[in-house]
Amino acid sequence: MVRPAEVHEVQVYELVRRSVLRDGKSVRQVARDLGINRRSVSKMLREPLPPGYRLKVPRERPVLGPYMSVIEELVGANADEPVRQRRTARQIFETLRKDHGYMGGYTQVKAYVAEVRGKPREAFLPLTSIPGEAEADFYEVVAEIAGERLKVHAFVMLLPHSGVWFSVCYPVENGETFADGHVQAFRFFGGAVCACVYDNAGYSVKRGSGPIKGRERNLTESFAQLQSVFLFRAEFARPARGNEKGAVERKIGTLKRSFWAPAPKAASFAELNRMLLEKAQADKEANAQAFVQDSARLLSLPDYESSRMEERRVDKLGLVRFETCSYSVPTELVGRSLSVRATPFLIEILDRSAVVARHARCYQKGRIVTDLLHYLNLLEYKPRAVHSALPVVQAGLPAEFEAFRRRVVDGTTEGDKRFVGILLLLKEHPVDIVAEALRVANARGIREPSDVRCLLLRSSDKATSAMRTDWKLSGGASGPVVERPALDRYNALTAVTN
Repeated sequence: MVRPAEVHEVQVYELVRRSVLRDGKSVRQVARDLGINRRSVSKMLREPLPPGYRLKVPRERPVLGPYMSVIEELVGANADEPVRQRRTARQIFETLRKDHGYMGGYTQVKAYVAEVRGKPREAFLPLTSIPGEAEADFYEVVAEIAGERLKVHAFVMLLPHSGVWFSVCYPVENGETFADGHVQAFRFFGGAVCACVYDNAGYSVKRGSGPIKGRERNLTESFAQLQSVFLFRAEFARPARGNEKGAVERKIGTLKRSFWAPAPKAASFAELNRMLLEKAQADKEANAQAFVQDSARLLSLPDYESSRMEERRVDKLGLVRFETCSYSVPTELVGRSLSVRATPFLIEILDRSAVVARHARCYQKGRIVTDLLHYLNLLEYKPRAVHSALPVVQAGLPAEFEAFRRRVVDGTTEGDKRFVGILLLLKEHPVDIVAEALRVANARGIREPSDVRCLLLRSSDKATSAMRTDWKLSGGASGPVVERPALDRYNALTAVTN
């Protein structure tokens, strides 16, 4: 007879059951032959396979036992909070050691915390992608722009059905960039999506109404306007449920590996976005066949430019405050209430419907952005301030301007007036043309702004039209038009005579 120790447990079961049930041997005889307790033989007859180890009573926990009620209390105290705000097993362990004198190990605490929470594992349904529906999100990366390493906020929208995507970068992540990203993505796709899945960012979902639960959301005004214009349906993932927009999360991971590693270099955000657009366009062409079904479901695009409008008052320095920066307007508007129209890269300031100032948007806290032309009229009345005026410093004028100023400044107001007179020429002529005239003036020792203006007229084709005289007769009758010849022709004639 084969000894039980020499065979597998299942084989012992089979041998015992065969001996009794097939061969007709008694329980006592089989137990004696195999050296097994009779109760064990009886159990093998009741169950066809080994049942495995069964714990009849819970194991004692002599170290953890006195603290189990404390753990249950700590787990239940914030069970209704979002998952990421609940106490972790590690935090509960530290609390037990610090406040309750627990001397056991972390593993026991971790296991019991999981037992107390004890919810079953979540099940998932297999899903399919619907044509015309999208997922969108922002992500942060690093890029080198104009030689400086900057944190970049990239908006991405993906059509999961075809895999076609669009991405654009901004200096910040806010309501204006969120809306602008949508507009650009819809234009790239050739239409607005039917529906889009988002997370719960503050620029799309209002805060302050309690924890975000379920699917219903109170939208911010800017996002509600965007949805009203393009008529797409917004759907929001539950907090901490990235799997509910898993397609765009995976696309972000792919882009980080294929485009953003290593960090790309560009002269500006515009160039960086052109690089992203080229990559997106290549993928769109590669998925052209699948994109046909997406394209057929897209909504028509209205004529719409996203922006943020706010009313602001001009202070005594001729500045309008918007967010953390100040922007200049013509000083004649001091004290007026104006409208500020903000886009991700541009600030426009309007008096009623007329644009009175336009600046590149600045995101550096406390920065003052000025335009020299806005202050020229004021400098006529306050010429002594010209050497330290912020608009003059920020203008970044060519070196010819500073060379002229040093020649004419003599410690009196007259010298400052001469330099202001040169700055006034910027109202009529581009800065590089004035700089060239100043180069000639500095070489010849010319000090008067009127003489520099003559140099500008001689070198400009606009001189003839500037000196044209239109006769106006009574009764609306037309009169003769006298045009003076260009000065360069006069110079040619004098050169021949000499």
